[in-house]
Amino acid sequence: MSDWEIIREEASIVLIGSMNPKIFHPEWFIRKEIVEEWDYSQDEVISLPDLAQVELPNERKLTVLLNKFSILSPLATEYQSIKDLVIHTFSLLSETPIVQIGMNFSSVIKIRDKDKWKQFGQKLAPQEYWKQAATFISDLDEQQQKTLGLWELTMNLPRPDDLEGYIRPKINVFPQAGPYVLQFSINNHVDLKDSNATSMIRVLEDRWDHSLSFAKQLTENIMESQLSHAV
Repeated sequence: MSDWEIIREEASIVLIGSMNPKIFHPEWFIRKEIVEEWDYSQDEVISLPDLAQVELPNERKLTVLLNKFSILSPLATEYQSIKDLVIHTFSLLSETPIVQIGMNFSSVIKIRDKDKWKQFGQKLAPQEYWKQAATFISDLDEQQQKTLGLWELTMNLPRPDDLEGYIRPKINVFPQAGPYVLQFSINNHVDLKDSNATSMIRVLEDRWDHSLSFAKQLTENIMESQLSHAV
């Protein structure tokens, strides 16, 4: 039996640039044949000059601000469709200035038991250095000392390609989902040299599938390496 299990996953694409949120109304997506026609009258749709929020069919959630476009889905069956939607949308809005793209993936992970949970945090963030730095900890009672531990950790990885940017994995405790649960998020960030939609589309077409597989493999590698020798 594995020492951990994934209880939820989510993929998202985030674009930073100059957006016009009021464009992104359900009728626009339907009229441009980007999505199939659906009855959105029962959905909560926000369409303002500085904010658009739409829940598209199949649990695809779209949010657009003046400087950011993001779309996400928790369904693995829709990971390709959100890529296709972004490509179709900005092929039509090719004049949109876009300076950055984030190809993101997150997993909510439950660790089997308390001992495994503690050992995982202690291996990623050894406590002895913090006890040496914050000397008051040794004066606390045993119950108070037990609250010491990993809460959030972000690493910066170099890119494996010739694109500008970084890969930034983040692990944080996720108490909303219960005890011994963490969230592992990977932000695959690219700075676009030409700052335009055409460059963004090229990156998304070339790197989206690899970004997803890399994030899944990185998550598995970290979890297995930190838990494989836990007793």
